[in-house]
Amino acid sequence: MSSLLQCHRLTHAAGTKMLFKSLNISINDGDRIGLVGHNGSGKSTLLSILSGSLVADDGDLSTSRHLHLETVEQFISDSLNRLSLISALAIKLPTEDRQFKQYQAEQLLSELGFSSHEFSYLVSDLSGGQQNRLMFARAIINKPNLILFDEPTNHLDLKTLLFFEGFLNNQNASYIIISHDRQFLDAVTDRTLFLRDEKIYNFNLPYTLAKEKLDEEDAMAEERRKEEEKAIKDLSASAKRLALWGKVYDNEKLARKAKNMEKRIEKLEGNKTFVSKGSNLNLSLEVRTSRVNRMLHIENQDILSPGNQPICLFRIKEFFIRPGDRIALLGHNGTGKTTLIKQIIQHYNLDRESDIFKFNPQCDIGYYDQEIDDLDLTATLIEVLRQKCLNGTENEYKTALIKAGFPFGDLDKKVSVLSGGEKARLMFLVIKLNRPNFLILDEPTNHIDIQGKEELETQILEANATVLITSHDRRFVDNIAERYVLIQDGKLTEINDPQWFYDLKKPHVQIAETKKIEREAIDSEEDILERILELESLLAEDKQRKIKFQKPKLQLAWDQELSQLNEKIS
Repeated sequence: MSSLLQCHRLTHAAGTKMLFKSLNISINDGDRIGLVGHNGSGKSTLLSILSGSLVADDGDLSTSRHLHLETVEQFISDSLNRLSLISALAIKLPTEDRQFKQYQAEQLLSELGFSSHEFSYLVSDLSGGQQNRLMFARAIINKPNLILFDEPTNHLDLKTLLFFEGFLNNQNASYIIISHDRQFLDAVTDRTLFLRDEKIYNFNLPYTLAKEKLDEEDAMAEERRKEEEKAIKDLSASAKRLALWGKVYDNEKLARKAKNMEKRIEKLEGNKTFVSKGSNLNLSLEVRTSRVNRMLHIENQDILSPGNQPICLFRIKEFFIRPGDRIALLGHNGTGKTTLIKQIIQHYNLDRESDIFKFNPQCDIGYYDQEIDDLDLTATLIEVLRQKCLNGTENEYKTALIKAGFPFGDLDKKVSVLSGGEKARLMFLVIKLNRPNFLILDEPTNHIDIQGKEELETQILEANATVLITSHDRRFVDNIAERYVLIQDGKLTEINDPQWFYDLKKPHVQIAETKKIEREAIDSEEDILERILELESLLAEDKQRKIKFQKPKLQLAWDQELSQLNEKIS
């Protein structure tokens, strides 16, 4: 396996903050690497150094003379917006070959799911998913052997995400992907680099298996550290005792032994097993429980698009949310998920007594919007809490910010200079301090790292929160939700299995727009056996999870369906 690129002793700092020290990384032909780390650990900076757009403070890179590296752009540049789709791609071809190789651009666009009549579309008129496919096409048209991706899954709808999974798995090029989407990483990588503690941890495994291995190593390191600290403590006690005896009895031999012990202690202190500090940012939620029958009830309502000439995006016949419900709102980009959420929030804030969106008087919503637009960019961290939190003293706000991982010296920092992950954690801190009894979270996983997602999952489950979420992160949805509602074909319907949506198939369920769900009749013996195997697999997978992530209601529904199918087959 030939090496494409090697890093030697790479060291880099951002201002006074050290990001990484003396990194040694080798990237080989055929590598499919996931680069993982908490917000602010330096992942994007490392990718910029690898691409050559940034020079490290120290260390160097060596590259194969056969290396052809491309970086997938994060945003479409303004200069491309005025070009047609085909021109924006063809411009990446060498000038002398551009006309001759135009067919390559057309062929690649076809492979990426574009129809020939879309070739003439202006880039500015393309959807977000189409623009992502164009950026990918621009990176691969000249057949690089190493591609760098920085958060390619952010803001992608599930259809485009699954498309990229399939396309990447059929690529011959090596690649490095920064992503916080665990399912995506498992699907497209076979090697994982964790950037933390200013160094790299390398595993030749996809993310989930690599994380398990890293956790095992962390646990063993902690155990060794405890044993070492106990040995140092015991040795220190013995050294003090010998030193005391040497002084009391004027015994030089005992005093010399005590000094030798102190030297050993000093050496042991310097060689203690390193234990990871982890991320300094903590995410936590607190919610209140409610004994009401329903939080929200929507009946016979058309959901209209925003703007001066609204159109009907979909219709809700009946939809209700009860205390303790954990509901995932599913649908492709543009179907109206965020529009529905914004209308719920608008009615909650302005017209809570209407008969259109019926809120229980005890309903108290905590809302997280995916663009984090609700934060005043000119305010400082402490000012945000003063503006948005209902009760609390200045000292309580300062203590809460410090516990959430914001240093005391940063409390007067403006929101405008925070990273996306820091803004997200600040929003969750506001929600925590207000202690709502109903969470509405629109794409909460876009800006937070994997550790933050896992913390959020744990907090929601342990709080027994009532929650309505949208997310393209399938693992987050699978771990949180017990109910699934889908916007499709102009209506909101409830499904009992999100896999139908993940597979991009029309749900094989006959919905009732209420909690009552009936599966379409399965008549053939082959279909029944196939469904039995699917249900058994779903049950086995769910029961293998930690208890807090299991879904007893779904397990019961699957068990009941299994019994019915087994009766039918017999």
